[in-house]
Amino acid sequence: MADKRQETQALGRAIREVRVERGFTQEGFAGHAGMDRSYYGAIERGEFNVTLSTIYKIADGFGIGAGELLDRVQL
Repeated sequence: MADKRQETQALGRAIREVRVERGFTQEGFAGHAGMDRSYYGAIERGEFNVTLSTIYKIADGFGIGAGELLDRVQL
C-alpha cells in the first residue's frame, strides 16, 4: 500500500495532466473552478490530502466525473 504522500502526489499528477490536456493554466483553472490559486497549486504538488468534495469540485471544473479523475491516479 502506498503511503499518504505518494497518494496525494499521484492525485496531483493526475489533476495536472487533465488540466494541461484541457489547456488551462493553474491560475486559469483555479478561477474557473472557484478555487484559490495557491491552494489549487498545492493540490497539484501533492501537499494536501484533499477532501472528496474538493475532488468533485475539481472534476466538475474539468467536466468529468470524479471516478474518471480518480481512475487516472497511478499508484
